[in-house]
Amino acid sequence: MKKTSLLIGFMFALISQLNAQTADEIFDRYYDATGGKTLWNGVKSYVVKQDFVANAPTDFSQEIKVSLEHKAILKTKTILKRDFIYGVNTSEAFFKVPTGSRDKNVVYETKDLSDKDKNTIKREMTDGLVPFRDYQEKGYIATYVGLKADNGKPVHQVELNGKDIKYDLFFDATTYLLSKQKAKLASGEEVTQEFTQYTKSPYGVSYPSAGTYYSSVEKRNTKLSSNVTFNDKIEDSVFKK
Repeated sequence: MKKTSLLIGFMFALISQLNAQTADEIFDRYYDATGGKTLWNGVKSYVVKQDFVANAPTDFSQEIKVSLEHKAILKTKTILKRDFIYGVNTSEAFFKVPTGSRDKNVVYETKDLSDKDKNTIKREMTDGLVPFRDYQEKGYIATYVGLKADNGKPVHQVELNGKDIKYDLFFDATTYLLSKQKAKLASGEEVTQEFTQYTKSPYGVSYPSAGTYYSSVEKRNTKLSSNVTFNDKIEDSVFKK
């Protein structure tokens, strides 16, 4: 036991000496590990399809379409075969609620989003791929915390602080892939995502495609699977009310 502890301590000391020790260097190594900064800089739009499964009535899927060029997002959340639609563009912020029974043609009631909900959806647009992309432009402050142990493995921890949110990001010390992300919202809710698998897209950027999701409000462990498509053409009309 003592020898094991000494070995782990030696490994941590060695990694500390050899690896990057600033937040920006950690981020750069993540970009390198997932396709390179050139490809990341070339991302102009993306579509994310996700399934959240906890074997409960609240299981849902969602599709998020984003145009970074036009600063627009459309999020469709499907619960019990009913679609709830959120949209934000440069001039509109709306929410479409399905009305009537499911056995008839769906009719939507359209409402304007509150400023709070608008900001939440906009944050999903800019933070959806990785929250630290262009973090300085978003007013975030990144701080390298240090080398930690998570599930018996060494990880680099970085704090990312914004006005209404704080992220704790954990990067595998060997691969530099993001293995865990904790988000603390202004409401007090904490959302933890662990990423167990990465998939390389046809575009060339790798993304977390499997893992788990836990909310301190829902208090339910949820399996999360994702599929991301980069730079497919999305018509502007998609984002309109």
